[in-house]
Amino acid sequence: MVCFRADGNAQVGSGHVMRCLSLADAVRERGHEPVFLCADSSVQPVIRRRGYQCIVLDSGYDRMEGELPALLPLLEKLSPEYTILDSYFVTAGYMRRLKKAACLVYIDDLCAFDYPADLVINYNLYAGSLVYPKNKGYLLGPDYAPLRKEFQGLGGRKVKERVEHILVSTGGADPRHTATTLLTYLRGHPPEDRVTYHMLVGGMNPDGEKIAQLAAGQPWVELHRQVTDMRGLMLQCDVAVSAAGSTLYELCACGLPAVTYVLADNQIQGAQAFEAAGLMLCAGDVRTEPQFAKNVFARLERLSGDWAARQRMARRMQALVDGRGAARTVQAIGAALA
Repeated sequence: MVCFRADGNAQVGSGHVMRCLSLADAVRERGHEPVFLCADSSVQPVIRRRGYQCIVLDSGYDRMEGELPALLPLLEKLSPEYTILDSYFVTAGYMRRLKKAACLVYIDDLCAFDYPADLVINYNLYAGSLVYPKNKGYLLGPDYAPLRKEFQGLGGRKVKERVEHILVSTGGADPRHTATTLLTYLRGHPPEDRVTYHMLVGGMNPDGEKIAQLAAGQPWVELHRQVTDMRGLMLQCDVAVSAAGSTLYELCACGLPAVTYVLADNQIQGAQAFEAAGLMLCAGDVRTEPQFAKNVFARLERLSGDWAARQRMARRMQALVDGRGAARTVQAIGAALA
């Protein structure tokens, strides 16, 4: 058995749980049984639909030490081979207690402190530039990006000269109301060309009704809820807009040129790294940029009008991410903890 301790809700979004689900698929393929442990039931239906057990701790996702009296006896009963932990609210004390119960693997984005784990994973493009202590094992860089199996082996993307379909992803929760900001801008600036904006509406997005109202009467907007074939949608589209989270690595696997933006502090380094590498354009920080929507569409126009740049981006993106990161990670975990 392998335990996953991760949370998803309207405050933190769904990224932590989604990348753990990709690892869980790879764990099961290697003959182990994944079990998820979550603070609350927000993402329990999602986890169960993927075929995994989800135990709700009834704890505070941002006060993790308070759950130890319930969590530690549970880990003792489950007796996992190792625990994969994915949260920004961990403390050194919390991690030390978990490590005593089982080998501990931590998924990191921040290099916030010296994590008392047996193994640390940071699959971000900028991971190699971070200064980690040398007292444990690390899996660093996009080779370990934990994507779903559907993103493997897609082959080279054929980039169309004319952009007709644009994917817009604002995350599972969209706490900064980015979707409504972009749709409001579109209402006042309708596209001149024959372009369709495919707007993803996350399952925890609080603005679902308002998004539907803003999209009504805009024939160039198509809303997508509970998407079951994300790869197919990404391959259908010609460019994308996405927050600088794990979705960027799915876009890379599909070779889909994109405009990215910052939604939270933990996305700043990623957005900067992708732009510096010539892989994507960055529209800034939705929290602080007063002309954020205008910036997004200006960069979309620039990207749409440069076929050569999109071809170059697509090649570089697919060379960076091959979609096999989840299987590669689980194999490396087994070798490191053996």
